[in-house]
Amino acid sequence: MSSHKISVTIDAADLSWLRRRAKSVHGGNLSAAISEAARTLRRQESLRAFLDEEGVPRLGAAELAEIQSEWQPVRPRRGGRRPAA
Repeated sequence: MSSHKISVTIDAADLSWLRRRAKSVHGGNLSAAISEAARTLRRQESLRAFLDEEGVPRLGAAELAEIQSEWQPVRPRRGGRRPAA
């Protein structure tokens, strides 16, 4: 795959987030973080096209929130007191 050097203008908050993502996931490689974001958007776009083609209805905000809440990982409690028996 060939690479192309470009210049972009990006919001300061988005750039800050991308730099943190690059540091934590890509060893500080900002280009890799931007490429990851582009690949994610392409996958989302492909998925949406597939779902539209299959006639799957779009979910409303409340339905999306409910699904996202169900997907949240259950984290065990740390420390603290044990419940009374």
